Amino acid sequence: MNPVDRAIDRIRSAIANDRHMGVQLYASVDGETVVDEVFGEASPGTPLLRNDAVPWICSTKLLGAMAVSRLLDEHGMSPKTPVAEVVPEFARHGKHEVTIAQLMSHTVPYAIDTEAPFYTNDHGAAFASLCETSLAAPPGSRAQYSPIGSWTAVAEWVGRLSGVLYEDYVRRNFLSPLGLRHTLLGTPEPRTEDAVVPLPLYGWEEDPVEGEDVPDPVPASFLLQHPSVGAHGPAHELARLVECLVRGGEAAGNRVLSPEAVATIAAAHRSGVVDDYFGGLDVSWGLGACVDPVMFGAPSGSQVVGHTSSNCGIAVGDMERGLVVCHLATNESFQGLGPGRLESRVVRDLYGLVR
Repeated sequence: MNPVDRAIDRIRSAIANDRHMGVQLYASVDGETVVDEVFGEASPGTPLLRNDAVPWICSTKLLGAMAVSRLLDEHGMSPKTPVAEVVPEFARHGKHEVTIAQLMSHTVPYAIDTEAPFYTNDHGAAFASLCETSLAAPPGSRAQYSPIGSWTAVAEWVGRLSGVLYEDYVRRNFLSPLGLRHTLLGTPEPRTEDAVVPLPLYGWEEDPVEGEDVPDPVPASFLLQHPSVGAHGPAHELARLVECLVRGGEAAGNRVLSPEAVATIAAAHRSGVVDDYFGGLDVSWGLGACVDPVMFGAPSGSQVVGHTSSNCGIAVGDMERGLVVCHLATNESFQGLGPGRLESRVVRDLYGLVR
């Protein structure tokens, strides 16, 4: 069986066994599409379509990575530049030495047990809460994955340096030139015939128990407008961002990043630090992107860049082999971390195209 058929069979089996509702799968090699398929449902009883705007959740952070790397490049700045040089308020409570690289590689150990203060679409309130948050340890000394809080600072930094709102900067410099017509970040558009309608992400009130009947899924709540988790779009459009990185900053006939900016994203800005959030693994992080093959199911030693989505997806590109895979599901499936997840196994299947 060829790699694409193997991946498709794996997805269909997962949906048939009630662990997944719907999946969009896209893969390309050297920019040439090898699979762009849709399986299952967008919501109970509604078929999933190729251009449906599925939640990207944490893969949204790739947009922040691209925005920051472009601005660093344009302004002659370094990832080692302190965040407070552009956003002075962030320096409060011992955060004056936090660098852009530390912020975006999740090595800012905030002295908080929960990121609840940042779970709001009120950016001003979230940013004010972040400024008043102190550190539990020196920056760079400890891993602490910040799914929401740190990207509040990223959005503020981008806005201050660019002079426009974060969402506007992303739309102008990435979504529009790369032709992502079915992708939405920020406030939903007015209901017109061609408006992007974001799909909810489904889950279960309790994780289904193996061998028992699976309960009906319920919509989960995520922040539509937050720069860290708020993007919605089809898998083939999220994949275009990754194709842009793999191809040195160019996709859809437009260059949106310099090769130097791409190298900044794909370089390992953090390694050798145990991450409790990811099961005690030592996960390598680039600038706002994960560069560790173990997180994607890629072969050991692969030079990869991308992001995972909260229990529902993967977007990854292999910088050397030219393989890009994007797997987005319409529901969360709690299967643990790493190689055993459906999307990681699909990535491994599709690596058969480039071995």
